Amino acid sequence: MVLSLPGSQPSGFPAARRWGLVLASGVVAAVLLVWVLRTADRIRDEARDRFFEQYNHQQLLLAQQAARTIEGTFATFRRHLSLVASLFEEGEVSRDTAARFANSLRRTYDTLSDLPIIDLVVFDRDGTVVAIVPEDSYTLGRNYAWRGYYQWARDRGAPGRMYVTPFMTMRGGQHRGDKALIVAEGIYGPAGAFKGVVTFTVNFDRLARDQILSVRIGREGYAWLVDADERSVLVDPAGKIGGQSFEQAFQARWPVLYALLDRAARERKPGVGWYEFEDPSDPARTVRKLVGYTPVRVEQRVWILGVCTPVREVEAVMASFLREQGRFTAATIGAILLGSLLLASALAAWNRALSRRVEARTRDLNRARRELEAAVDEIVAAKRLAAAGNLALGVVHEIRNPLSSIRMNIQMLRETVGPGGDADENFAIIEEEIQRLNGLLQGILSFARPQELRPVPVDLERLVRSVVSLCEERLRQSGAEAKVVAEASLPPVRCDPDQVRQVVWNLVLNAVEAMESGGAVRTVRIEVGRDGPWGTVRVSDTGPGIAPEVLENLFDPFVTTKAGGGGLGLAVSQRIVLRHGGKILAETQGSGAAFTVFLPIAGPRGGEAG
Repeated sequence: MVLSLPGSQPSGFPAARRWGLVLASGVVAAVLLVWVLRTADRIRDEARDRFFEQYNHQQLLLAQQAARTIEGTFATFRRHLSLVASLFEEGEVSRDTAARFANSLRRTYDTLSDLPIIDLVVFDRDGTVVAIVPEDSYTLGRNYAWRGYYQWARDRGAPGRMYVTPFMTMRGGQHRGDKALIVAEGIYGPAGAFKGVVTFTVNFDRLARDQILSVRIGREGYAWLVDADERSVLVDPAGKIGGQSFEQAFQARWPVLYALLDRAARERKPGVGWYEFEDPSDPARTVRKLVGYTPVRVEQRVWILGVCTPVREVEAVMASFLREQGRFTAATIGAILLGSLLLASALAAWNRALSRRVEARTRDLNRARRELEAAVDEIVAAKRLAAAGNLALGVVHEIRNPLSSIRMNIQMLRETVGPGGDADENFAIIEEEIQRLNGLLQGILSFARPQELRPVPVDLERLVRSVVSLCEERLRQSGAEAKVVAEASLPPVRCDPDQVRQVVWNLVLNAVEAMESGGAVRTVRIEVGRDGPWGTVRVSDTGPGIAPEVLENLFDPFVTTKAGGGGLGLAVSQRIVLRHGGKILAETQGSGAAFTVFLPIAGPRGGEAG
């Protein structure tokens, strides 16, 4: 045991230095603790802001989804209005005409049974009701020419355009007291002459319940709807301010909400924000809400749909997260926290980079798969056509020479027998049949030995109209008419105009011949448009359509449904389109058939043009 003399110090650090080290460590610890706490507060505030931002973004996505649902509902109304209007395009709109279409009107109404439709009404050109589903003897025969939707359709409407009326309150029947609106579309003849109006009465209260009030987020989050044009409240879940203007409901007491709605009504684009409003649990108190809003475009009207949640609920959702973060941060020293943050940041960046690479690779693989499938389909079709072409060449070789010999012998016999008598008429019939067979053989040769493509920039609309002009006499003989509809500002398509003209010619003549078997209305509709990188030509008719068993092999050589047909028209057309790098699709519409030709706007690839 070693004793120290009084006043002496043990070996090691002197006391002053030791206490200095302790003090320095304390200071470092205190500084580190202050830094950690301040960093924690800053992280908590940033996390709160980010959480609110993400929550608002989710509300905006929910509002946009609801807006698309509403816009889709009104697009459905427009399609069915156009369908009903098309029933009355030919002839007058009258009660007799409506009676003939009663079943179609009922089916249209029943098709929309899941949507908030109150009734379907058809008016004649004078504004008198000629049909209503469900039946209503009180309304049938009454005149509504004073209504705004009738005057709009008569004076300013156009085929395919829909008018949405202002809101009104139902005054009778089982829907008494409900808010409603009317969607209307005019009925026009082939020359655009006004013939009447078809309308749906929409129960807006039911629409609001199904598609707006049903939107919920959390416990207290809900959706609302305002009219940007009228600057009024359309759907208020609390039921206190519905129908009021922005100025009446918000300007005096809720200026932040008034400014937000005023900006949304003026800008008419998606946004996020916050506002203060009456607390639903205690009207005497004020609650702050986060909101995401987006425009709803319904024809000529623009509504604003918002989804909001009280801030207190959002804060409650993240409270446990913030508490856990606080405990963890307080117990973690600066070096470990910094290292963890750096590691987490590095891992997140690596994960994002890896995710981007995986997504890019997946897109590449999907694109390659689609291109491979398209190439396989083209190869199969090309092989099938090549096999048919080789077979056709053999058939032509085996038939053409004997046919020439027969023709020469017939001519010799005709000269020997001399003119006159029944034999002369029989010789003429034989020669006519030989010429027909030679024509068929020439078609087979054209199919087996396609011409070289000579692509140049071509105006598809002008090409189609030139074909229709050449077919006018054939159309007149069949009692049919052709309608050409083209989109505006279509770019030229690089293709071989002569061969594409042959494709359109074949499709138009096929349509005319298909309608000769029956049908009071004989119309060939040719639509010229664009679908992404494709120029398109769609030829449809009002004939009997194509049987499913025929549709599957329709483009195979020598397949035909026409008496005396050779079955090569569609096969040749498909080969021409495929050599351009395009495709041709056939579909039957129940009443009529349609063929759509897709040609690459940039023209055939190098290997296809040869």
